[in-house]
Amino acid sequence: MLSMAAEVSHAAAQAFAQLTGQWQLVRTFEPGIGTFTGTATFTPVTAVLLHYREDGELVLTGGHRSAAWREYHYLLAGDEIHVCFVEDGTFGRVLHRLRPAPGASTDVHLCAADTYTGRYDLSGLPDRFTVDMDVRGPAKSYTTHTVCTRVVTGSSPDRVLSEGY
Repeated sequence: MLSMAAEVSHAAAQAFAQLTGQWQLVRTFEPGIGTFTGTATFTPVTAVLLHYREDGELVLTGGHRSAAWREYHYLLAGDEIHVCFVEDGTFGRVLHRLRPAPGASTDVHLCAADTYTGRYDLSGLPDRFTVDMDVRGPAKSYTTHTVCTRVVTGSSPDRVLSEGY
């Protein structure tokens, strides 16, 4: 039987390994701000570092539409997965520290006057995961809900393993 520390460490390594690949991504911005749809890809850089990139279309309720993208690095660090900003082509400051276990992992990132509270639910891996972000600050007040559903290998992003959400 594994100790509690070994189980947590194993959970982080298992979740990290299951992120690799392509995902269909749907994100809503609330209250009533808009949506982002596209694909996200986790590409191994090293045994403990994944490059995350999402590409898609941002549609705001006011009618604005544009291509959009973002990048992060996911670093396996012991019993945690660190979601890091990409800075100068490598991993930089940590956005959130995840401790995968049953249920969701929540962490808070303070950025000047703004607070980014992230809730990552990896319990649906290897097929699905969700990220909820609550952003608060003097000029910011919104939440996002992101659903990522694995794309079936060898198919278009429209054909996914499950129906998403």
